[in-house]
Amino acid sequence: MSFIAWRGGSLTLPILQNILISESIILIPGLSVAAASGTEVGEIFRFKKIRLKTGFLVVLFMFCIEPLTSLVNGISMMFSDNMAMDMAEQYLKDDNVFITVALVISVIGPFIEELVFRGIIYAGLRKSGRFLAAILIQAFLFGLMHLNLNQMSYGILLGIAFGILDEVTGSLWPGLIGHFMINFGTVVNTYAIMKYMPEAFSQDFSKADMIYTLAFFAFLSLIFTGVAVLILIAIAKSEPGGRFRLHRIFHSTELKAVNSAGETVTVKRPGVITIPLVIGVVIAIVEIIATMIIGI
Repeated sequence: MSFIAWRGGSLTLPILQNILISESIILIPGLSVAAASGTEVGEIFRFKKIRLKTGFLVVLFMFCIEPLTSLVNGISMMFSDNMAMDMAEQYLKDDNVFITVALVISVIGPFIEELVFRGIIYAGLRKSGRFLAAILIQAFLFGLMHLNLNQMSYGILLGIAFGILDEVTGSLWPGLIGHFMINFGTVVNTYAIMKYMPEAFSQDFSKADMIYTLAFFAFLSLIFTGVAVLILIAIAKSEPGGRFRLHRIFHSTELKAVNSAGETVTVKRPGVITIPLVIGVVIAIVEIIATMIIGI
């Protein structure tokens, strides 16, 4: 589809159709694989209730990782355009569609992406018992899914955050809350800038300005990321079994089994790197590089 557009075709669609087609490309194969795997629905789509306190802490956690997200976003913008802002700007030119755009980008997108990445993909990877590896891989795939360097950079970071929240709470709700906050914040921020500070989109920033801005966010990141870690620990304490689940993410344990002779032996955990995974990653990276070099 990108190649067709690059060769002079047109893929311009209204926001609703655009998002639904894009998300369907992710969702339909995911649901097909989930159905074929025979895994119980509740094991994949873990919509376990979380405590009200946990939800409040998740909101605070997302606010505290925002400086780190902005830092990574800013660094990537030295090599790539801010794709999220560009797309939001494209669809927010008409005040009458603001609510529709906000709903589609902030609710439909995050819901489907959490179902696929923290639901279907992570549910399969975590069966290996390699929880940290599973979190990192689904986060990397989540970043690659955006097919551009800018969104990939902070998408990986957010994917790690959502994956840890998912594992610690045993529920998809914290990731959904966080994903909604990020997307809704982008839409509202872009709309406000367009309406009240339109000159900001055409303003050129010097290299020195970028360096000072990044240094500022780096300083904030040191402080607020540390606070985010403390909040994560509080989230783990808030949910039953949360401390154990947080511990096992970063501390692997041996897998024991009893053999036919009745002896307890150590079993090697299954791997998480597969040939289809590698092929998918290569295809996505080629697309990203092509976008940067020849503008596909």
